[in-house]
Amino acid sequence: MNLIKKITYITLFGLTIFSCNSEKKVNISEDSAKDAFNKLTNLVDGFAENSIQKGNANSFAIAIYKDGEMYQNYYGEIDKEDNNKPNDSSLYEIASITKTFTGSLVAKAVLIGKIGLDDDIRKYLKGNYPNLEFEGHPITVKHLLTHSMGLKNKHTKGFEAISNKVTSGTYDYKTDSYSIDDLLEELKTVEVDKKPGTVFAYNSVGPELLAHILENVNKKPFKMQMDAFFKELGMNDTYLEYSQNYKHRLVKGYKGEVLAPIDHDPVYGAAGGAISTLPDLAKYMQYLIDNKNGPWIKEASRVLFTDPDDDEQIGYLWQSIGFAEEEGCYYSKTGTSNRIQSGILICPDSNYGIIVMVNNTSDQAMRDWELLFFRDIEPMVIKYPKLDLSSVFRKDFNENPKKAYQNFRTLKSDTVTYHFAVRDLNNFGYDLLNDKEYQKSIAVFKFLTEEFPENANIYDSLGEAYFITEDYKNALISFKKALELNPDMKTSKNHIKKIKELSTQQ
Repeated sequence: MNLIKKITYITLFGLTIFSCNSEKKVNISEDSAKDAFNKLTNLVDGFAENSIQKGNANSFAIAIYKDGEMYQNYYGEIDKEDNNKPNDSSLYEIASITKTFTGSLVAKAVLIGKIGLDDDIRKYLKGNYPNLEFEGHPITVKHLLTHSMGLKNKHTKGFEAISNKVTSGTYDYKTDSYSIDDLLEELKTVEVDKKPGTVFAYNSVGPELLAHILENVNKKPFKMQMDAFFKELGMNDTYLEYSQNYKHRLVKGYKGEVLAPIDHDPVYGAAGGAISTLPDLAKYMQYLIDNKNGPWIKEASRVLFTDPDDDEQIGYLWQSIGFAEEEGCYYSKTGTSNRIQSGILICPDSNYGIIVMVNNTSDQAMRDWELLFFRDIEPMVIKYPKLDLSSVFRKDFNENPKKAYQNFRTLKSDTVTYHFAVRDLNNFGYDLLNDKEYQKSIAVFKFLTEEFPENANIYDSLGEAYFITEDYKNALISFKKALELNPDMKTSKNHIKKIKELSTQQ
């Protein structure tokens, strides 16, 4: 599953979903914008370094583009304790982000009439494929682009077998192979058991078939088409299916403490075979934003399918297409190889984009990547040029709690420069609680009760922190205060009941 699809609720909740067709402009002076952007990136640095200090992730690579300003930086080490920080020549496996380039080439072909979205894919395949339909409904190009082919199994047996070898690290580049001829032969035996265009089933077969179709209509090898496209985008250090040629520059990645195998994408590499540097990906991000009204970009980011299970909208292999009240239009894609987790978010209406990559795919490292991207960075960029005082507080607290308290009290009245939500401050206390930083969590909640003495929810949170640390006396005081402020606070009532039950058992 697309990870952005899984965690979008963190910052993009309560959205009204539309296509990417609106405009949003914010006018500020050049000097003010520069100062605000520097302050923003200082906060990003602090959060990234804090994530590294947790010890789960080896290194992060981050790029932020906003209103013509670009920021790129690297944090941590590729190999822990080896002092080998990533740099601008480090090549990353971008995995499924490759799909967006494939989709864009299809969008270009659609615009000039070489490919029709509603074309039966058998129009572009040599041979007989009577099985590629369901009750008279054929698989079309649009279904390949939106992971809605209707296949009983997402991948053919041979494709899946090769993919499993890559994942397990047993793939042999000299003896193992799986070509388009193998895929087309197996395609004659697949079963379509659902009406195409009705069920989302993420897969890599669709993009590889699209590459084959592009070869047929453009009369040129797919790799050559991709290389030319990279050059058009200014991506001169991005390569398709060249991992073995650039092993010396390829960023090593880990699954926890274990070195993970190099990735390989069967057939053309159209679904996940590209490798790129952070500067090149940043150029891609900037190109999509600066040329947001370009025909092929508007076409490639257009909604073609809505997943009926969760209403997620999908375009030309881009996912999570939507419209948010503050950000405006957005679309995104993640990529997960054996060793690298990457993500790119494009918000053309607000003129910003974000890229975050980490070279460790353990559950803990992936969670840190997720929080850094969507909890720490994106909310700050959304509010830019105003700075999120909640983020400033969090960064200051990690360095010096006293400094955090003083700065917050000084800055909270400066509503021209800063904004904050009490909810976000309260969530920081819970972050510390979840990280088992119990005393720090209590300190944050106590500070917030002093700053917002009429907020029942904060007293309830403080009570929960005391309850978890088995300080039932102070927990009871906090929960009772929460109920004084809000008699309907159910969590406080439930905890008071639990404390009473525990006292009768002693």
